[in-house]
Amino acid sequence: MQSPPSAAALVRLAAAARAARLPCAVAIVAPHENAGTATALAADLGLIAIDEVRPLAAVIALLATGARRPWTASVKGLLGADRARLRLAMTTGERGGGRIVRVDDGLLGYSHGATDACVPVGEARDLAAALRALAAAEADEAPELTIPAGASREAVLEVIFGPPRSLSDPASKTALRSYGLPFPIEELCTSPSRAASEATRIGYPVRIALASPDLRVWDHPDLAVDGVDNAARVRDIYRQLMTAADTRAPGSRLLGVTVTATAAAQALLRVDAEPLPNGLVGVRIGFADAHGLASGDETLTILPASAARLERVLERLRGSALIFAGGASVRRAAISSTADVLVRIAAFVSAHRAEVERVRLQPLALLFGGSVEVREVCVVVGDAFQRSLDAPFDAR
Repeated sequence: MQSPPSAAALVRLAAAARAARLPCAVAIVAPHENAGTATALAADLGLIAIDEVRPLAAVIALLATGARRPWTASVKGLLGADRARLRLAMTTGERGGGRIVRVDDGLLGYSHGATDACVPVGEARDLAAALRALAAAEADEAPELTIPAGASREAVLEVIFGPPRSLSDPASKTALRSYGLPFPIEELCTSPSRAASEATRIGYPVRIALASPDLRVWDHPDLAVDGVDNAARVRDIYRQLMTAADTRAPGSRLLGVTVTATAAAQALLRVDAEPLPNGLVGVRIGFADAHGLASGDETLTILPASAARLERVLERLRGSALIFAGGASVRRAAISSTADVLVRIAAFVSAHRAEVERVRLQPLALLFGGSVEVREVCVVVGDAFQRSLDAPFDAR
């Protein structure tokens, strides 16, 4: 296989393994930029995910012994070098998963108890990778995706129902508003005077951004201006943005500008959510700043998920220190608020999977203190409307 399996393929494989009540090990060794993301997603789905062949052989050897939670095994009696290699793979403070000992030819082995025969498994490096994969695949309690109280399907359909298209930021926020997402104070304005009036009401400084379903601010960052501090500048920037947009893409749909209250952010995230088989939602998370986009610092997981797993997902990002900066209490707040947004977005996508192809938040701003706000959002609508029109003809 030249590229890793898709998220949908991994979901179907995990469902088949659960139905058969058998462990399933997956080796994703393709030299592809998405191999690491696919491996992480497989582990989130409860698959034993490996990215090298020799650790896969160690996994198979452990499974053949009938080992139960071997990452909790005792390493008493091993040499210091072996213990150090295994240390990061073992669960501390918990024992009862058998024992690991050194056998001939430099291999480590596993046995269920002190008197049981020891089965060779592999070298310390490969055994450590196998134990990490087995521990990561352990199922956790994932809450169901529930629709928030007050969310109205009829109200959402009024906004999203129609031909395939990408909704504007204001329309997308209208569709998502009943799902309780944390949006900043914001107004859509269709004239320079209205923009100046709303900016004065909201309080300076404000952010002025073009509102258009055809020209996204995340693709055209020069079509937004931060730190606007007086009414005259608001009016001038309104005219400049509209002129720049019309010059750049003549005929584009220009709705006006959004005037938004500003707040300092310690990190800007990008979130893409799309429906997957079996009622699941795939969520890709990365950094929305220029460095994060250029480096491809992102990961992929599935929802629903427990809070503990979502924390591990965020830790997979190379820039996760930006998310968790600020001490233990801020870390807890950041994890909680980010997880809450992810769950609400996933609930929206799941509830409207017939109509919605994807939802993108860019950015999801993590504010100092651990709270978050959704600054830009795009709901991509599929062809459900067209299929509903064709259905009577297909039935003939």
